[in-house]
Amino acid sequence: MSLRYGCFLVLVLCATGAVAQPKNTLKKEAKAYLAANHYEDAIRTLEQSRQLVKSDEESRFLLAVCYFQLNNLAQAQQLLGELTTTEKSPYPECWLYLGKIYHAQQQFARAAEHYKLYLRTLRSEDSNRRMIIEEIRRCDNGVRLVFGEAPAVVENLGPQVNSTADEFAPLLSPSRSSQLYFSAVRPGNTGGPRDKHARPDEQYGQELSDMFTTTLEGGAWQAAQPLHYLLNSPQHEYLCGFANEGQVLLYYQGWNWEKGEIFADTFQQNAQRSLRTTPFLAPARGNAGEYQLYLAADTLLLFASRRPGGYGGLDLYRSALRNGRWTAPENLGPEINSAYDETTPFLARDGVTLYFSTNNSSISVGGLDVVQAVYLPGAARWSAPRNLGFPINSSADDAHFSLARDGFTGFFSSARKDGQGQRDLYIAYFTKYRQEMELPVGAASVAVPPAPAVVQPPAAPPRVVAAPVSAPVSAPPLAAAPAAQWSVSGSSLSGLGVPAWLAEVAGKARQYPTDYLVLTGYVPFQGNQPLTVQFFEAMEQLQEYSRQLQQQGVAATRIFLRTLRSTDPAFTVAATFAPLTYPALRPAVPVLGQTTRSERTAASDQVLVYKVQVVSVQKAYANAALDQQPELMLENAANLPYLRYTAGATPTFKVAEGLRRQLVRDGYSGAYIVPYFCGVRLDKDQARTLVEQFPDLNEFLGR
Repeated sequence: MSLRYGCFLVLVLCATGAVAQPKNTLKKEAKAYLAANHYEDAIRTLEQSRQLVKSDEESRFLLAVCYFQLNNLAQAQQLLGELTTTEKSPYPECWLYLGKIYHAQQQFARAAEHYKLYLRTLRSEDSNRRMIIEEIRRCDNGVRLVFGEAPAVVENLGPQVNSTADEFAPLLSPSRSSQLYFSAVRPGNTGGPRDKHARPDEQYGQELSDMFTTTLEGGAWQAAQPLHYLLNSPQHEYLCGFANEGQVLLYYQGWNWEKGEIFADTFQQNAQRSLRTTPFLAPARGNAGEYQLYLAADTLLLFASRRPGGYGGLDLYRSALRNGRWTAPENLGPEINSAYDETTPFLARDGVTLYFSTNNSSISVGGLDVVQAVYLPGAARWSAPRNLGFPINSSADDAHFSLARDGFTGFFSSARKDGQGQRDLYIAYFTKYRQEMELPVGAASVAVPPAPAVVQPPAAPPRVVAAPVSAPVSAPPLAAAPAAQWSVSGSSLSGLGVPAWLAEVAGKARQYPTDYLVLTGYVPFQGNQPLTVQFFEAMEQLQEYSRQLQQQGVAATRIFLRTLRSTDPAFTVAATFAPLTYPALRPAVPVLGQTTRSERTAASDQVLVYKVQVVSVQKAYANAALDQQPELMLENAANLPYLRYTAGATPTFKVAEGLRRQLVRDGYSGAYIVPYFCGVRLDKDQARTLVEQFPDLNEFLGR
């Protein structure tokens, strides 16, 4: 239960107790169940007496509160409506809970009216006035946001994953996009129900949190399974995050949420496990309840803390791993933090886009809302947090937001009243690709800023320089400059040393220090295995060439690798130095090898083309349907761990959009369009500098 609703419940119990003493043992027992969040038990207890249910005002009000907590808004609203119309002096909290019901239904104006009715019953010195005023402010925010454009379609993960209990903190595996981890407080958890002192208590106790996992099979999330019994214990276990590309799981363990420890697990096989656990040695202090964290690139730690010196409530802090040591935690500053709670941070792959949840009533529409802020390098500060709006946010607590690497999918937990239970897990399908999830070419990891209170973006990739004023307004789809090419065979360079031609390419790279070096492997199709697999094997050889070039002093950030289908009988490699400006294309690079390819006619070799990214992988990917796509290409920036399959090579964005829609219909729901200049992938910033010469890029930038 959130602190916000916990305060409301305490307020209700105090209010009913002040009006009249319990009439009988049943009412006392029902109140005890209500205080312990056992709402169904409270209802069953009250319903044992027909008189209490029909004629006792306090009992009927307690029933309404229980129905509200169990997401049965219609029954709660009916009872509260009857109480406010039939009783001469109904409990003031009836207006409060009617306001909460309208709030949950996004009827913000009616909710504010009922909050104000309740506010009028409070004395000027009542500490609850501030809480109600903030709810009215949230309603006002909701009125302004409810008609905004929805950025995504949101779905509940369903009864196989969610229950009538409490599910939260979803984390998609970094190494398996079909596996989701989460935490839950639900019946059957290890250790059973316990009281606030962690002693077993079958009657009024609550289960403590365990960790679970579910997998996506056939388009449906399967029944959730608990993690290993040596991970889940009678204590709370809470999933914090991952390290080492998903090979290490970080989790919190403690008898309560204020004092515990953070550990690291390496997913050992059951037979290899022991009772010993590995502490996570970082500045986030489990013994101070600092378990809401995010670890970026294993070098940057963001976490929520109530430590002294903050701005109030939970604040977000950062610490960087430098030379094997974590730096002292630094507050992210007043642009991010406030007098309210800021928690559950998530940093996008671009290193500058931060998502987190806050209950700041100046931007929230209800409880914790997911917001986004962007670090502005030029101004050396963060942008003002922006509410993601509906349907990501609701009138309840929305938190633990994260984006999948595909850039189209997000996960979060929410206590919204149309869910299965207290909090449920949700998936968001964004209508537009989230560009912040594209790791910029040349960015090896999240950079650590030297200045305090900010998260510095990664080193910027080489920028495309705008063409001079005298450049032509548009450019015909000319073929790229001829490349230096060599014919090679075999699938391994083992024992061959550094070929002479490769050393010459490294020398040429030093002559063109600002250009990308594009290595293209032309793969002859052989029917004995899928083309996608052949591309992957060819990419392994290109990666070996890349490693040798790096040993010769060529920066990994400058090397771009790709494989294309060829009609030639032998596998060949071409090296091209891709310029960063137009029309100042490089003259032909001298042929350094003894054998050159015939003239290339592939559409992918044009100056500017649009391709559609279909899927990102880290291992061989066999897909016969993908083999049939036109201009299939596998690419890799030499400093990145994953590979991308793209299809098509069209001169206009409109044609590429037609291919993208077809791929989506064929089941590739994450397909999106990317422009390429002289064979090198462009991000939006680079594309903007080429708009004058290639006006069609406006279509890409405006999507």
